[in-house]
Amino acid sequence: MLPAPNVMGLPPQFVQWRPNQDTACESMLNPKPRFLLQVCPTGFGKTVVYMAASQFYRRTVVLTSTKGLQTQLMSEFGSMPGVVDIRGKGNYQCRLNTKISCDSGMCAFGVRCSMKEEGGCFYYDRLREAKAAKVVITNYAYWMSQNEYGDGLGSFDFLVLDEAHSSPDHVISHTSVSLRKKDPINKLLQLNDSLPNDAETWVDWSRSKLQEIRDHMEEAKEQRKEKKFIRLKRLCSKLDKLVEHLDSTWIWEDNPDEVILSPIWPAPFAEEILFMGIPKVVFTSATVVPKTVSLLGVKGEKREEFPHSFPLENRPLVHLPTVRMNYKNGPMEERLWLTKIDNIIRDRIGTKGIIHTVSYARRNLVLAHSKYREHMITHDRRNTESVVRSFKMMDAPAILVSPSMTTGWDFPDSECRWQIIIKLPFPDTRGKIIQARSKRDDDFLAYLVMQQLIQATGRGVRNELDYCETFLIDDNVQWFLKKYRHLSVKWFNGAYRISNTIPKPRRTT
Repeated sequence: MLPAPNVMGLPPQFVQWRPNQDTACESMLNPKPRFLLQVCPTGFGKTVVYMAASQFYRRTVVLTSTKGLQTQLMSEFGSMPGVVDIRGKGNYQCRLNTKISCDSGMCAFGVRCSMKEEGGCFYYDRLREAKAAKVVITNYAYWMSQNEYGDGLGSFDFLVLDEAHSSPDHVISHTSVSLRKKDPINKLLQLNDSLPNDAETWVDWSRSKLQEIRDHMEEAKEQRKEKKFIRLKRLCSKLDKLVEHLDSTWIWEDNPDEVILSPIWPAPFAEEILFMGIPKVVFTSATVVPKTVSLLGVKGEKREEFPHSFPLENRPLVHLPTVRMNYKNGPMEERLWLTKIDNIIRDRIGTKGIIHTVSYARRNLVLAHSKYREHMITHDRRNTESVVRSFKMMDAPAILVSPSMTTGWDFPDSECRWQIIIKLPFPDTRGKIIQARSKRDDDFLAYLVMQQLIQATGRGVRNELDYCETFLIDDNVQWFLKKYRHLSVKWFNGAYRISNTIPKPRRTT
């Protein structure tokens, strides 16, 4: 048996293991196989597990999906010796010009800065700390950028991929190139003209444009136009990426607002920019499945799935047969699901809840026709964070109506006592890139849907005393969960049930 977490070097409050945590930690200490996949449901405490395991390794790097999760990790474990958090240059203020961040400082303009080399720079001082730290906490985007464009963070023998279900997306996002047509700098590329139609021509086009952009960079430098120089430099990095990597395994699409070029799959890039030859790699998440690691080209992984520690009655997942939601739905079907939503809300109006609409169009229907619309709050793509913050502070009755609250947000305790998922979260399939992926992999779209669906159900139950009801009203759920059970996880399947009547709420406060 392992010693208590605080005995192993964790902060004093971690005095004992929760169920199965010590078993999970021991698995991380086994050098073989190289790749370990752990399904750790909400409340399992996976951060305690991998931070404890890190004490047995020479150097550990922990990757998170967001900077917010980095901050959360540092608030819990930042007091441990040798733990350092690092982020991109844009998160650090320039010491020579406090109005700008380090990514726009004079060093980015190519001018020598003594603080960068000798000390005093907020970013480069932290970078030096990170290169010497026992445990580095950072995010996927910074880790991959530093590995590809910088000189890395040193060698490690333990890599933790937290929120691992998102790791393939992070690799694709890092590798892909997006060229926005309204960006003044990108006008130099003449994106509205005829574009290449095969990989070889794209590479030639990128190489010729790269030379033009470098000439503009020299001109901006001579004229001391720092901001323009830095933006041109970033554009050069994108074109460099196309010259180096673009081949027949890539796809591209020309949209009204942007041109996107992307590899079809992340697997060819995972080792080079994510795994980095590190001997022990752990994938940990509440929803990570074998499909996740296969997208990254991983084979021979060990998989462990731990039981949910929260009582089943605190996290019911109920399908209420209503209507099959699809683009063919007419006024009659709309009335059916809108009525079902109001009937669910009726006995729960004294508590706070979330309605997951998947699309803005269905969100607008709810806001226009629900009997309870006066208690509803919503957001657009620009103000999500501020609206969520307001919702969390509101007293009941309060209902958050959102098309995009499935991942990255937590609503513990009275912040959310019930959820309604209107429709299976199928992605928009009109783009050439997603069409290419779904054509090559019959399970790909279903995998995306399952990940979003499972993530959504976990928004409202965040501790063992918490409770939140989740209702599914799309009748497609029945055939979907039966056909794609292999893409799901046990704790989710165990909570699912069908009811022809709306259950009475367990509590009213």
